[in-house]
Amino acid sequence: MPQYLIILLAALVGLTGALGAASPAAASHEIVIGVQCDRTGATQIVGTVYCPAQHDYIALVNSKGGVEGHKLKALEVDHEYKVPPAVESYERFKKDGAVSILVYGTPQIYALAAKLTEDRIPGTSPGFGSAAAADGTRYPYIFPIAATYWSQGTAAVDFVKKQFGGTLKGKKIAYIFYDNPAGREPIEVLEDLATREGFQLKMFAVRSCRWCGARPRRTSTPPAASRWPRATTRCSSPVSGPTTRC
Repeated sequence: MPQYLIILLAALVGLTGALGAASPAAASHEIVIGVQCDRTGATQIVGTVYCPAQHDYIALVNSKGGVEGHKLKALEVDHEYKVPPAVESYERFKKDGAVSILVYGTPQIYALAAKLTEDRIPGTSPGFGSAAAADGTRYPYIFPIAATYWSQGTAAVDFVKKQFGGTLKGKKIAYIFYDNPAGREPIEVLEDLATREGFQLKMFAVRSCRWCGARPRRTSTPPAASRWPRATTRCSSPVSGPTTRC
Protein backbone atom coordinates (compact mmCIF):
# COMPACT_ATOMS: atom_id res chain seq x y z
CA MET A 1 0.00 0.00 0.00
CA PRO A 2 1.90 3.07 -1.23
CA GLN A 3 1.86 6.52 0.33
CA TYR A 4 -0.71 7.89 -2.10
CA LEU A 5 -3.21 5.24 -0.99
CA ILE A 6 -2.77 6.29 2.64
CA ILE A 7 -3.57 9.88 1.60
CA LEU A 8 -6.58 8.59 -0.32
CA LEU A 9 -7.79 6.68 2.72
CA ALA A 10 -7.41 9.79 4.86
CA ALA A 11 -9.66 11.68 2.47
CA LEU A 12 -12.21 8.87 2.59
CA VAL A 13 -12.17 8.97 6.39
CA GLY A 14 -13.09 12.65 6.28
CA LEU A 15 -15.87 11.99 3.78
CA THR A 16 -17.28 9.16 5.87
CA GLY A 17 -17.37 11.39 8.92
CA ALA A 18 -19.04 14.21 7.01
CA LEU A 19 -21.76 11.91 5.73
CA GLY A 20 -22.31 10.33 9.13
CA ALA A 21 -22.29 6.88 7.59
CA ALA A 22 -23.44 4.07 9.85
CA SER A 23 -21.34 1.37 8.20
CA PRO A 24 -19.39 -1.18 10.27
CA ALA A 25 -16.24 0.78 9.46
CA ALA A 26 -17.66 4.01 10.89
CA ALA A 27 -19.14 2.32 13.95
CA SER A 28 -15.82 0.80 15.02
CA HIS A 29 -13.69 3.80 14.01
CA GLU A 30 -11.67 1.49 11.82
CA ILE A 31 -10.93 1.86 8.14
CA VAL A 32 -11.95 -1.39 6.50
CA ILE A 33 -9.94 -2.50 3.48
CA GLY A 34 -10.77 -5.50 1.33
CA VAL A 35 -7.71 -7.59 0.47
CA GLN A 36 -7.91 -10.09 -2.36
CA CYS A 37 -5.17 -12.73 -2.50
CA ASP A 38 -4.09 -15.90 -4.22
CA ARG A 39 -2.39 -18.11 -1.65
CA THR A 40 -3.47 -21.47 -3.07
CA GLY A 41 -4.19 -20.95 -6.77
CA ALA A 42 -2.31 -20.63 -10.05
CA THR A 43 -0.18 -17.66 -8.95
CA GLN A 44 0.46 -18.74 -5.38
CA ILE A 45 4.21 -18.33 -5.89
CA VAL A 46 3.46 -14.60 -5.90
CA GLY A 47 0.55 -14.49 -3.48
CA THR A 48 2.21 -16.39 -0.63
CA VAL A 49 4.83 -13.63 -0.50
CA TYR A 50 2.89 -10.60 -1.67
CA CYS A 51 -0.21 -11.02 0.50
CA PRO A 52 1.62 -11.33 3.84
CA ALA A 53 3.60 -8.24 2.86
CA GLN A 54 0.35 -6.30 2.51
CA HIS A 55 -0.64 -7.27 6.03
CA ASP A 56 2.82 -6.38 7.31
CA TYR A 57 2.53 -2.90 5.84
CA ILE A 58 -0.95 -2.41 7.28
CA ALA A 59 0.39 -3.48 10.68
CA LEU A 60 3.21 -0.95 10.28
CA VAL A 61 0.75 1.85 9.50
CA ASN A 62 -1.35 0.87 12.52
CA SER A 63 1.73 0.83 14.76
CA LYS A 64 2.30 4.46 13.81
CA GLY A 65 -1.21 5.53 14.70
CA GLY A 66 -3.10 4.50 11.61
CA VAL A 67 -4.57 7.04 9.19
CA GLU A 68 -5.80 10.27 10.79
CA GLY A 69 -6.00 8.37 14.06
CA HIS A 70 -8.02 5.51 12.61
CA LYS A 71 -6.63 1.98 12.55
CA LEU A 72 -6.80 -0.07 9.36
CA LYS A 73 -8.67 -3.36 9.35
CA ALA A 74 -7.84 -5.76 6.53
CA LEU A 75 -10.38 -8.36 5.44
CA GLU A 76 -8.73 -11.00 3.27
CA VAL A 77 -10.22 -13.51 0.85
CA ASP A 78 -8.16 -16.07 -1.07
CA HIS A 79 -9.86 -16.20 -4.47
CA GLU A 80 -7.31 -18.68 -5.89
CA TYR A 81 -6.84 -16.40 -8.93
CA LYS A 82 -10.40 -17.17 -10.01
CA VAL A 83 -12.83 -14.48 -11.13
CA PRO A 84 -16.14 -15.69 -9.57
CA PRO A 85 -14.74 -15.78 -6.00
CA ALA A 86 -13.16 -12.36 -6.61
CA VAL A 87 -16.51 -10.87 -7.60
CA GLU A 88 -18.21 -12.52 -4.62
CA SER A 89 -15.56 -11.24 -2.23
CA TYR A 90 -15.94 -7.73 -3.64
CA GLU A 91 -19.64 -7.75 -2.76
CA ARG A 92 -18.80 -9.09 0.70
CA PHE A 93 -16.18 -6.39 1.27
CA LYS A 94 -18.63 -3.70 0.17
CA LYS A 95 -21.27 -5.04 2.55
CA ASP A 96 -18.72 -5.00 5.37
CA GLY A 97 -18.00 -1.31 4.79
CA ALA A 98 -14.70 -1.48 2.91
CA VAL A 99 -13.62 1.92 1.59
CA SER A 100 -10.97 0.46 -0.72
CA ILE A 101 -10.26 -2.90 -2.35
CA LEU A 102 -6.77 -4.25 -2.97
CA VAL A 103 -7.59 -6.26 -6.09
CA TYR A 104 -5.33 -9.19 -6.98
CA GLY A 105 -5.07 -10.22 -10.62
CA THR A 106 -5.64 -8.76 -14.07
CA PRO A 107 -8.69 -10.96 -14.85
CA GLN A 108 -10.16 -9.76 -11.58
CA ILE A 109 -9.56 -6.10 -12.46
CA TYR A 110 -11.33 -6.61 -15.77
CA ALA A 111 -14.29 -8.17 -13.96
CA LEU A 112 -14.49 -5.50 -11.25
CA ALA A 113 -13.65 -2.30 -13.15
CA ALA A 114 -17.27 -1.33 -13.81
CA LYS A 115 -18.34 -2.19 -10.25
CA LEU A 116 -15.55 -0.11 -8.70
CA THR A 117 -16.55 2.86 -10.82
CA GLU A 118 -20.28 2.45 -10.22
CA ASP A 119 -19.83 2.09 -6.45
CA ARG A 120 -17.07 4.73 -6.32
CA ILE A 121 -14.77 2.44 -4.39
CA PRO A 122 -11.05 2.90 -5.10
CA GLY A 123 -9.28 -0.28 -6.11
CA THR A 124 -5.60 -0.98 -6.70
CA SER A 125 -4.17 -3.28 -9.35
CA PRO A 126 -0.74 -4.39 -8.14
CA GLY A 127 -0.16 -7.06 -10.65
CA PHE A 128 -0.53 -4.94 -12.99
CA GLY A 129 -4.07 -4.82 -14.25
CA SER A 130 -5.40 -3.13 -17.34
CA ALA A 131 -2.89 -0.75 -18.92
CA ALA A 132 -5.77 1.48 -20.00
CA ALA A 133 -6.47 2.17 -16.32
CA ALA A 134 -3.36 4.35 -16.24
CA ASP A 135 -5.66 7.00 -17.75
CA GLY A 136 -7.34 8.34 -14.63
CA THR A 137 -9.90 10.30 -16.62
CA ARG A 138 -11.31 7.03 -17.97
CA TYR A 139 -10.81 4.93 -14.84
CA PRO A 140 -10.98 7.29 -11.85
CA TYR A 141 -11.36 4.50 -9.28
CA ILE A 142 -8.62 2.10 -10.44
CA PHE A 143 -5.08 2.81 -9.28
CA PRO A 144 -2.27 0.83 -10.98
CA ILE A 145 0.64 0.57 -8.54
CA ALA A 146 3.48 -0.51 -10.83
CA ALA A 147 4.43 -0.26 -14.50
CA THR A 148 1.68 -1.48 -16.82
CA TYR A 149 2.09 -4.51 -19.05
CA TRP A 150 2.37 -2.11 -22.00
CA SER A 151 5.29 -0.34 -20.33
CA GLN A 152 6.91 -3.64 -19.35
CA GLY A 153 6.62 -5.02 -22.87
CA THR A 154 8.12 -1.86 -24.32
CA ALA A 155 10.96 -1.92 -21.78
CA ALA A 156 11.74 -5.58 -22.55
CA VAL A 157 11.98 -4.90 -26.29
CA ASP A 158 14.09 -1.80 -25.66
CA PHE A 159 16.48 -3.86 -23.51
CA VAL A 160 16.93 -6.47 -26.23
CA LYS A 161 17.40 -3.72 -28.82
CA LYS A 162 20.24 -2.20 -26.82
CA GLN A 163 21.91 -5.61 -26.45
CA PHE A 164 22.01 -5.91 -30.24
CA GLY A 165 23.56 -2.52 -30.89
CA GLY A 166 20.41 -0.49 -31.37
CA THR A 167 18.64 -2.45 -34.10
CA LEU A 168 16.25 -5.40 -34.16
CA LYS A 169 15.78 -5.70 -37.92
CA GLY A 170 15.72 -9.34 -38.96
CA LYS A 171 15.74 -10.59 -35.37
CA LYS A 172 13.22 -12.94 -33.79
CA ILE A 173 11.68 -12.32 -30.38
CA ALA A 174 9.54 -14.93 -28.66
CA TYR A 175 6.80 -14.04 -26.21
CA ILE A 176 5.71 -16.92 -23.96
CA PHE A 177 2.65 -15.89 -21.98
CA TYR A 178 -0.04 -17.15 -19.67
CA ASP A 179 -3.15 -17.32 -21.87
CA ASN A 180 -5.38 -15.03 -19.83
CA PRO A 181 -6.05 -11.25 -19.77
CA ALA A 182 -2.73 -10.58 -18.01
CA GLY A 183 -0.68 -12.48 -20.55
CA ARG A 184 -2.57 -11.06 -23.52
CA GLU A 185 -2.43 -7.46 -22.29
CA PRO A 186 0.86 -6.42 -24.00
CA ILE A 187 0.29 -8.27 -27.29
CA GLU A 188 -1.02 -5.25 -29.20
CA VAL A 189 1.97 -3.16 -28.12
CA LEU A 190 4.45 -5.93 -28.99
CA GLU A 191 2.89 -6.34 -32.43
CA ASP A 192 3.16 -2.60 -33.02
CA LEU A 193 6.81 -2.63 -31.93
CA ALA A 194 7.53 -5.57 -34.23
CA THR A 195 6.23 -3.55 -37.17
CA ARG A 196 8.16 -0.43 -36.16
CA GLU A 197 11.45 -2.14 -35.34
CA GLY A 198 11.41 -4.77 -38.07
CA PHE A 199 11.67 -7.91 -35.91
CA GLN A 200 9.64 -11.10 -36.12
CA LEU A 201 7.40 -11.70 -33.12
CA LYS A 202 6.68 -15.32 -32.23
CA MET A 203 4.01 -15.88 -29.58
CA PHE A 204 3.41 -19.01 -27.52
CA ALA A 205 0.36 -19.20 -25.27
CA VAL A 206 0.34 -21.49 -22.24
CA ARG A 207 -2.85 -22.26 -20.36
CA SER A 208 -3.59 -22.98 -16.71
CA CYS A 209 -0.02 -23.01 -15.44
CA ARG A 210 0.68 -23.72 -11.80
CA TRP A 211 4.15 -22.53 -10.83
CA CYS A 212 5.60 -25.21 -8.58
CA GLY A 213 8.86 -23.44 -7.91
CA ALA A 214 11.41 -21.14 -9.47
CA ARG A 215 15.13 -21.23 -8.99
CA PRO A 216 18.06 -19.38 -10.56
CA ARG A 217 19.96 -21.24 -13.24
CA ARG A 218 23.61 -20.56 -13.96
CA THR A 219 24.30 -20.29 -17.65
CA SER A 220 27.23 -19.60 -19.91
CA THR A 221 25.15 -17.85 -22.55
CA PRO A 222 26.60 -14.61 -23.93
CA PRO A 223 25.73 -11.24 -22.36
CA ALA A 224 23.32 -10.44 -25.19
CA ALA A 225 20.91 -13.07 -23.89
CA SER A 226 18.73 -12.41 -20.88
CA ARG A 227 19.12 -14.74 -17.90
CA TRP A 228 15.73 -15.74 -16.61
CA PRO A 229 14.82 -17.88 -13.57
CA ARG A 230 13.88 -21.43 -14.48
CA ALA A 231 10.53 -22.63 -13.21
CA THR A 232 9.02 -26.09 -13.00
CA THR A 233 5.35 -26.06 -13.91
CA ARG A 234 2.64 -28.34 -15.10
CA CYS A 235 0.60 -26.66 -17.78
CA SER A 236 -2.37 -27.20 -19.99
CA SER A 237 -1.37 -26.05 -23.45
CA PRO A 238 -3.49 -25.88 -26.62
CA VAL A 239 -0.56 -27.51 -28.42
CA SER A 240 1.08 -29.87 -25.99
CA GLY A 241 -1.81 -31.18 -23.90
CA PRO A 242 -2.74 -30.97 -20.23
CA THR A 243 0.41 -32.48 -18.68
CA THR A 244 3.14 -30.60 -20.49
CA ARG A 245 6.12 -29.61 -18.36
CA CYS A 246 7.22 -26.16 -19.37
